[in-house]
Amino acid sequence: MKLKPFYQVIGYLVAVHILCLLAMTVCRIILVLANMPADGIDWTLLPTAMLIGVKFDNLIACYMGIVPIVFLPVFSLCLLNKPYYGAWMQKAVSGMEWYWGIVYAVLLFIGVADARYYTFFENHLNISVTEWFGFVGDTAGMVFGDKVNWIFLIITFILITLYVGALKAIGKYYKKTLV
Repeated sequence: MKLKPFYQVIGYLVAVHILCLLAMTVCRIILVLANMPADGIDWTLLPTAMLIGVKFDNLIACYMGIVPIVFLPVFSLCLLNKPYYGAWMQKAVSGMEWYWGIVYAVLLFIGVADARYYTFFENHLNISVTEWFGFVGDTAGMVFGDKVNWIFLIITFILITLYVGALKAIGKYYKKTLV
């Protein structure tokens, strides 16, 4: 039994996981830049703070990636010596691209929104945001009425577009290398 295709699946999963961590790190950098204190920051603490953030993002990426992390290797092993392996794996990867694209579009939106939210409330987004659902009109007016928020929405759109483009490029490369 040749295991090269299985290792390719693992390589694909690692590449996507790294992409997810990079995208979430960009959100963390936006948070720092958007909330830079007037007197500056202690640059000696920044690497430690970013490392703690990457560890947290890794945890989130693992939770969000549990479906592909379990599904793709098992699916790959089940089809390994079948003549239709390549076609089915391409479909499976396409499905996982949709999954990651949707999940991370939401996560990246929340990550960038957190930077703006922190500016006002000096606290990260949490479950208390759901209390605003009763005031949809007022909330929408606050969000879309402030021109600075439009900048954050544009940044979010650009970040999601770049993420999805990179995700598709990784998937395209993987699909091309299927044996």
